[in-house]
Amino acid sequence: MNILQYEFVQNALLAGILLSITAGIIGSLIVIKRDTFLVGGIAHASFGGLGFFYFLGLNPILGAFTVAIASGSIIGLSNEKQLHSHNALIGILWAFGMALGIVFITITPGYAPNLLTYLFGDILTLTKADIYNILIYNIVLLLALFLFYKPLIVYLFDQEFAALQGIKVKLYRYVFYLFISISIVLMIRSVGIILVLALLSIPPLISLPLFKRLPSIIIMSVLFSLIIFVSGFFIAYYTNLPTGPIIIISGTILLFIVRFICFLRDRNS
Repeated sequence: MNILQYEFVQNALLAGILLSITAGIIGSLIVIKRDTFLVGGIAHASFGGLGFFYFLGLNPILGAFTVAIASGSIIGLSNEKQLHSHNALIGILWAFGMALGIVFITITPGYAPNLLTYLFGDILTLTKADIYNILIYNIVLLLALFLFYKPLIVYLFDQEFAALQGIKVKLYRYVFYLFISISIVLMIRSVGIILVLALLSIPPLISLPLFKRLPSIIIMSVLFSLIIFVSGFFIAYYTNLPTGPIIIISGTILLFIVRFICFLRDRNS
């Protein structure tokens, strides 16, 4: 039976293609800037907002979006050196957001939703509205990357030099984390809060040993994201396993294979 005849499968694959663009671009910038821990803090803190909005009877994803934007704004407006020197505090807030979300969902009267859907995602649940949201976000992201590529690269690699060049570092930092926050919320439905950081990190980590220039890293990260999404989706579908974890497992296996090949290449060179 051709599974592509089902609308939910078509939605999932189309969303996977669009999210591959998101993950490839945002993930590359995050890894280059070495901000994965802060991004993980945003992702896990958003679960607190998700649980709180569920408790209020509102859309949980809207709660995750609200807290993610607030967290990204706080990070974007904070002193970066101080944030990196307080990793332990960020780790506590990371756990606090998760714990708070679980508590709110637990104390909500009535039937509690399956937490696995929020924690590990299910790309099969994405709707046309989700796809349109991801598409609009990608258009804005690509436009911003095209228009501000050069100052963005300077900002990512050397903020002090960027400031000397007249680049508005604080503005770039704030907008950078806003884009990250939105991308996290868009990915929650597909791979969940716990796995979203892995989805952003794996493709660029595959690309980094193979390519040196950032444009090549971004393009190949998008391609690797697409491979991970599609392969993980079909493996999960035919094995009747959860899509989010299988997508991440597929990506991790690919990462290990590429890194092992690079290790053999470097040893024999």
